[in-house]
Amino acid sequence: MKIIAVPNYETLSCCAADIVEAQIRQKPDTCLGTVTGSSPEGMYRELVRRHREEGLELSRIHTVNTDEYAGLSGTHPQSYHYYLEEHFFRPCGIPSEHTAVPQGDAADPEAECRRYEALCRSHPADLQILGVGHTGHIGFNEPADDFPELTHLVDLAPQTLAANARYFDDPDTMPRQAITVGLGVLMRAKRILLLLSGSGKAEITERLLCGRIVPQVPASILQLHPDVTAVIDEDALQLVRAHAPNLIPYL
Repeated sequence: MKIIAVPNYETLSCCAADIVEAQIRQKPDTCLGTVTGSSPEGMYRELVRRHREEGLELSRIHTVNTDEYAGLSGTHPQSYHYYLEEHFFRPCGIPSEHTAVPQGDAADPEAECRRYEALCRSHPADLQILGVGHTGHIGFNEPADDFPELTHLVDLAPQTLAANARYFDDPDTMPRQAITVGLGVLMRAKRILLLLSGSGKAEITERLLCGRIVPQVPASILQLHPDVTAVIDEDALQLVRAHAPNLIPYL
């Protein structure tokens, strides 16, 4: 795992955008594995700015998102489809037929999981963007007794529900389940870009980088991927530096 240490979230966002831009310039029809959450927000803003102000061409890329809340349509303001459409796809001119997000309001969630798994297998990501939840989840793969391989319907952990409730005007309306790709989809990506920021992620950063590979820390499986670049700010690195101060080189 290549680790890039940066001083703050703003630098993290620019560094992540640099990596995505380099990938797209090398392969304009890149399949980009997208993710939502607070970690990639600044990166998306920077990519939109580069598209509008510097002419970064994004219309040929394809995207496959990791997850969606169960029960929400793609037009629901709190759905991940809606977020990506508003903050990334439409501002960057990415055609809707080039984007894929699980259908959260599918009448048959299990059938939707099978459909989306087949789609992901036919469109493996050239570059998969990932954040890590406080529980150690990637996508919405929560701590469990084993590593789930396939796209599945998952019950969200209480800590995840508490962390995401701020996005809902009424937390009681927040879905308790999500459709998420399994770890098999993520591990088939050619490259992974992992983003970690803030003191609240310090403990999970330490467990991810320095701990054992266990399903109770789903993100720990990334230690087995052959091409991961992790961009991590100083607040998230604080516990790692305390135990192994020479482990992480500065950018």
